[in-house]
Formats: sequence, C-alpha cells, structure tokens
Amino acid sequence: MSGGRHLLKRSLAGLVFSIGITFLIIMLFNIPLATVLSIRPSLLLLSMGLCLARLLAQGLRFHLLVRHYSTTSMSMGEAFMVRGVSEFFALTTIPFMADEAVRAWILMERGENPVVALWIAFVELILDVLVAAPIALLSGFAAMSHGVISVAMVLVTIPALQLILVTALLTQSRHRGLARLNRLISRIEGRLPVFGGVLNMFKQPGPDPQGFLKPLIFSRGKSISAGLLSATVVVMLIPAVTLYAVFSSYTAIRFVDAIYAFHAGNTLGVLPVTAGGAGLTEAGVYLFSSRVLGVYSWTAVILWRILTYYLTLLVSGAMLTYYVLKRLRTHFNKLPRHASEVPGLK
Repeated sequence: MSGGRHLLKRSLAGLVFSIGITFLIIMLFNIPLATVLSIRPSLLLLSMGLCLARLLAQGLRFHLLVRHYSTTSMSMGEAFMVRGVSEFFALTTIPFMADEAVRAWILMERGENPVVALWIAFVELILDVLVAAPIALLSGFAAMSHGVISVAMVLVTIPALQLILVTALLTQSRHRGLARLNRLISRIEGRLPVFGGVLNMFKQPGPDPQGFLKPLIFSRGKSISAGLLSATVVVMLIPAVTLYAVFSSYTAIRFVDAIYAFHAGNTLGVLPVTAGGAGLTEAGVYLFSSRVLGVYSWTAVILWRILTYYLTLLVSGAMLTYYVLKRLRTHFNKLPRHASEVPGLK
C-alpha cells in the first residue's frame, strides 16, 4: 500500500511538472490563453472520441497478448481498464518505466509467471518501436529533403538506434537475453524503488526471451500477428489525426505531413528525460512543423497537446480512480464483519 502511494506521489509530481512546462511555453511565446482554451465543441468531441479509440486499441492489443501468450484470462473490458490505468503512469512518469511495470504487476496478481508478465508488458513497447521508428525515419528523410539537416539527423539517429536495439533483443541468445533482462530490471529498480520487491521476482529463470518474442512478432500465417500490428498502427496514427484536425484550422496541410510532425515530436518525447515527454514532444512537433512544413504556430501545438496529452490524462485518471475504488471495495468486502467470523474469536 505504501509503495502504491509512493508511485502515485511520483506521478502527481510528474503531472505538476508537465503542467508547469506547458505554462512556461505559453508565457515564453506569448500564447493567448483564451485562444488556447476556446476549443470548438466539434474538435473537443472528435478528440475525445479519438482518445477513447486509442485506449481501446491499446486494450485490444493487451487483450490479444494475454489471451494468446498468458496462462491467465482477461476480458476485453478488463484489458481496456488495465491499459487505461497504466497509461496514466505512462503520461506522468519517465517513459519506459512505470507503465510496463504496472501491467506486469497486474498480471502477476492474477497468477502469471513473473518473466512472462514482464515480457508481455514490454512486447507492447517493442511493437510501438517496430511501427513508430520507420515512420520517424521517413519524417527524418522528409526534413532532409527540405534541407533541415539538424532536425533530420535527430529524426534518423534516434529511431535507427531503437530499431537496432529491438533487433538485437529479438535475435540474442537465451543467456544474453536474461542478462540484459536483469540489467533492465536493475535500472527500473533504481528509478522506481517502489517496484523493487516485485521486480526482483523477474530475475528468476523463465521462458527463453528469443523463443517468446520472435515467434510472437514474426510468426507468419497467424492472425494474432496481424491483429497486434494493426492495433499498434492505430495507436501510432490517432494522435496524428488530432494534429491534422488542429493544424487544418490554421493552414492547409496534408495528412501525411501531420503524421511526420507527430512522430517528430514522439521521437523526442519518448526519450527518458521528462515525465510524459513534457517539453520535448512539443519542441519536436514545433520544430518539424515550422522548419519543414512552414507552420509557425505554438498555439496550434499547445492546443494539440491539450487535446491529446491532457485529455488522455483526464480519461486515464478517471479509470485509475475507478480501478482503485473497485479494488478497495473488493478488499473490504473480504474482511470479516463480525468477531464470530474471525478464526479463534467467538
């Protein structure tokens, strides 16, 4: 219980930091706050629908992974709830730290082997890289074609390194795979001691990472692979749809350019530097949109951030509250209500 409170405090601190970064950008670039907050109802409704659709796609992906690669069972509704809960921590903590651990912990609570639980959680991260990195590379090439070499170098280097790391992870031997897993666990423990006791359990012998991951992602003739990749494509394109809708209110823009601009921001935002990619995501989107697309509007970038990041925070925060209250109610319902129900007491 104390560990959960500690993690929540970290998340709330990350949320405050993200809000502070947003207000700092607003003040530095003299963005009219009234303009940012005067969101058209149609745009707000569209963004809410896209937010829910993205969470549903993440829930579907998690559901497919649990259904086909876990010994536990989880309905689509439960998977949707778990993904919403973990998304709150993804948005308020350093990337690649807490949200994967939350999903793994929930699976372990249901009786899953710790190593399998961790790999299932991190497979989603691997799928994100396999889909997002090639798009980010294309955005880098687009920047290069416009002569924006500095932006292009960043957008080519980071996703290329991500693809190299994922490829190495998928092709390494069992022994090296477990050694890398242990080093990863040690890093997470150092950043999130709240999960120290739980993560130590992942160091026990378990399934061969190569035997688990490679067939999962690259098996041919299996509908599960197509389903996982399709859900990931949806997850990686929906924020670009919102960006396209926002930018279209300011200037004519192609949808493919909105995709490139989003992934320019996403490439910087996923760096484990700030909570939820605060500041880095906005900087990446603005740099690409201004220097490559010629769209010089911090107002549009901040509006997009509100309609994606903060709107998702509200939804996932509500889901986290519901999940916690439901767990507390279940816990208290299991407690003895009378002394006669307690063994040894009459």
